[in-house]
Amino acid sequence: MSTMSEVGDRIRAAMPFGMNQRQLADRAGMTPDALSRALNGQRGLSPLEVAKIAKTLGADTHWLITGAPDPFAITVAARHAWDIGRRERHNPGKQDDQSLLDRVVGLYRAAFPQGPTPSAVLPSAPTDTREQLGPEFVRDFADKVEQRLNIDVIRIPGLKTDYSLRVGERGVIVLATQASWFRSNWSLAHELGHLALGHHSTYNDSARRVQSDEKAADAFAAQLLISQHDIDEVGSAETEGAVARAVWRLGISTEAMRNRLASARMQPNPAVTEALRTSTPRLLRANALDLTDAGGGTDQVAAREQAASARRFPLALLSALQTQTELGAASPAHLSWALDVPIDDIEFPEPDEDAAGYERMVAERPSASRWRSLITGAAQI
Repeated sequence: MSTMSEVGDRIRAAMPFGMNQRQLADRAGMTPDALSRALNGQRGLSPLEVAKIAKTLGADTHWLITGAPDPFAITVAARHAWDIGRRERHNPGKQDDQSLLDRVVGLYRAAFPQGPTPSAVLPSAPTDTREQLGPEFVRDFADKVEQRLNIDVIRIPGLKTDYSLRVGERGVIVLATQASWFRSNWSLAHELGHLALGHHSTYNDSARRVQSDEKAADAFAAQLLISQHDIDEVGSAETEGAVARAVWRLGISTEAMRNRLASARMQPNPAVTEALRTSTPRLLRANALDLTDAGGGTDQVAAREQAASARRFPLALLSALQTQTELGAASPAHLSWALDVPIDDIEFPEPDEDAAGYERMVAERPSASRWRSLITGAAQI
């Protein structure tokens, strides 16, 4: 535990150039004398005073108190839709999605009491990320992201859009379940872009910043999923079947390929142009026989749809959550929700004494959003 003088040193270090102690005291609701004595280790700081100081300085509360990064500091980036009327990006479903994201964060808090294991630093170049993922990574995209990039991938129903989070130093991508597997692939690549480009470390939800970050994440996704070699291959293709095979192999939509060719200023022949104006499902159905050699076909399309629309949590998270539940350290409600099974199906130790107190503890357990607002002061979605 840090001494008060060490806390004072960190507060001084976080004060921006030009701010004096009197100004900080005024914004934190303290007298200059009280703040001065606190910074010199002569008095303590209340939790409310620390929270106000952290907010004023734009500093992390946990770091001010301990000198260490908060293992559960939460930052969030969302995939924003384009509003044609307002000509800007927006996320109209963020209020509805908040409760689901809070439940996801609650799983990590319950499963990893000391904080989840940090993810490795991702390369910022999509070509380097593709190399790490390996050839034909879209066949099991989520598995490859977890195994080779050390980023968790979650799919849950009910989300209005897709998100990437930093839970402490752990990268987590949370996708909405949907049958459109090619859109799910794009969303996964897009959220990887947010993590790889460091958008969470400088989170800012202003319209201009959102616009800039979304454009950069889309560019990252396009280059990750469609290489220059792929552009050349489709741009020189001569048949609709060749386009269908490329779309299937790359796990993308016809729209994504069309946009990629346009950005590369490629002018394919009329047959290819017409094929890329067709919806992805229709193109693949019309060329089902051509997909056989590429491992496609009707059954494989259905398999991709099933995987993209299924609930999914990382096995390491579920295993850790199971352990904490069996120890009686985590509420079984967390595992019940993650597995989508009745709570009676979860094995957990029955309390021998004070059952009413145990039930009250579970019922009154602070939500992730409440904990975040009280302790971390982290960015909201």
